[in-house]
Amino acid sequence: MDSQSLQALFPNGTVESVYRETKTHLVIPLDSGYFYLNKDDLSPREIVLITELLINKQPKKQVNNHVWYNILFNHGELPSTPKHYRIIQMNLRKNTSNKDSWLAHFSSLFDCVVDSFFVDDTTAIIVEEQTSIFYSKEDIKSMILTLEAEFLIQATIFVGKYQAISHDFIDCFNEETTIFKLYNTSFHANDVFEFQDVALKYLTKKAIKDSPLMTSLYNTTNFDEETIRMIKTLWQEQGNITSSAKKLYTHRNTLQYKLDKFSEQTGISLKNMTDLTLYYLLILSL
Repeated sequence: MDSQSLQALFPNGTVESVYRETKTHLVIPLDSGYFYLNKDDLSPREIVLITELLINKQPKKQVNNHVWYNILFNHGELPSTPKHYRIIQMNLRKNTSNKDSWLAHFSSLFDCVVDSFFVDDTTAIIVEEQTSIFYSKEDIKSMILTLEAEFLIQATIFVGKYQAISHDFIDCFNEETTIFKLYNTSFHANDVFEFQDVALKYLTKKAIKDSPLMTSLYNTTNFDEETIRMIKTLWQEQGNITSSAKKLYTHRNTLQYKLDKFSEQTGISLKNMTDLTLYYLLILSL
């Protein structure tokens, strides 16, 4: 039975994404999440029927048995250790029957994975302990491309930072989760990204939107698709006009003309790295 059907039968019930131990509620596993029913809202007969038909008859989700699941989502006690860990979060493009096997194989490619599990149908987590072997973004992308050939599963991966166990470990994880949810759909299947890949956009977007000066610049500039692509390419090429022109599939003189025209219209020279940086930050907020 899905959540909509349950909600229609039990309007006071709630759907939550994570499992938590409770003596006051019945917890019905769903395909994605859990349906919580307060026992005080149910008759003894309803409690027995729901328990037998909707809880005991279903294979129980075991994710709550993972030590690191309880640490990350249920305020479980952090281990007392000098070791460092990083959290690798991944989003599968679609739900598949062989995803558990895929995750097991993926985890086995690392030197020291201490836990791995699915949070929901398409979101999984790997907890990796830091060792002398470091796996870069490129290494991890090679892993998932290799596994795609065998499992036909595509995923977008966010690689967290190695962190010492401290009072702010969970706060850092929660912010990484926020970043992962904000930007994972901005990347292609089998892309791997880290905080530094989205840091400028993440850290400056709100500040730019709240700035009257930046708002004025935005309102007085024509940010058509061609202009945005030109600014992004110049930034990526560190202001080099020749390499930017190659990436834009245009002649160097044509790009030079467009830059001069932009300067005439705005008073801003994109050949100057300070001006280019300002306008690159501005288009990040679009």
